Amino acid sequence: MPDLRYAVYLRPSYEMSRTQAEVYDLLERQYGLRAAGNFMPHATIKGFFRSEASEGSIAARLDAVLDSREAFDVFNGGIVTFGCDGIAIDINSTSEGTPNVPLQDLHRAVMDVVMPLVDPACEFTRKERELAYERFRAHLTLAMADLPGHLFDEVLAFVREADPVGPSSFVADTVQLVAFHSEDWEGRWWETLRWRLLRSWPLAAP
Repeated sequence: MPDLRYAVYLRPSYEMSRTQAEVYDLLERQYGLRAAGNFMPHATIKGFFRSEASEGSIAARLDAVLDSREAFDVFNGGIVTFGCDGIAIDINSTSEGTPNVPLQDLHRAVMDVVMPLVDPACEFTRKERELAYERFRAHLTLAMADLPGHLFDEVLAFVREADPVGPSSFVADTVQLVAFHSEDWEGRWWETLRWRLLRSWPLAAP
């Protein structure tokens, strides 16, 4: 069996996905950045995890918390940064600046059913455990991992020329389970990253 990692993602709307893809293309053409664009546009609900469970078993546990879940609104909070190597669109809050409760609930529910299946040696989940549920911050990544520190301010200013990036809001109506393969998970994994979509869950109309 290939050395896989899995992830659970919220799929943005068509308009938001198209806008993110345009940013990925521009940052690759202008600055040679490819890491974020190696992914599909998404908001991470549960990041990379290693598991000995079958893909069917993982999907079955997600069925329990996704099959009856309703779609909800997501709001564009503008450009935010993560350290000096990450640029993203903040979608963590409502239009009033309060926590987006349905989004936070989705994160907790997915984490609760997936975590028992995660290999304790998983190098990525270790970081999520350290951050704890309460520090989850939903976002749509625009640049990550391969953004050189000496170019960070320039790239940030470049992206901010388009702020707000994408629509002011969209309906979150699809959750996805994705499998990833890389030739070097402990190194520059993004350079050889490949992925395939295993399953999508459409959320019910509210």
